[in-house]
Amino acid sequence: LAEKGELSAEDIAIAVARGDAQAVQLIRESGHRIGQVLASLVSFFNPGLIVIGGRVSKLGHGLLAEIRSVTYRRSLPLATGNLPIVLSELGDEGGVIGAAHLISASVYAPSSGEV
Repeated sequence: LAEKGELSAEDIAIAVARGDAQAVQLIRESGHRIGQVLASLVSFFNPGLIVIGGRVSKLGHGLLAEIRSVTYRRSLPLATGNLPIVLSELGDEGGVIGAAHLISASVYAPSSGEV
């Protein structure tokens, strides 16, 4: 909460929308750092899709643009040729929903011993 000296992702997004130069710079630096980490992961794992979720996704397309730029520039070209990097539409619940899906898929998957 801004009144208590703490800023949320939504507070930063509002400041960016109002043209606050410090907030814009914060978004760029954050996106750059996230992009650097993702570039290493993309080059190693070669995923088919990257979804940016949780509270970070509330920072919007400014952050996403910087993440994409750095990730595409620093990854192996074959790994990013058709790699979409998108914002989650699930908001803060994305991690919980994803975890529930993984557990459900594991529980209800046929075991390798069944005929």
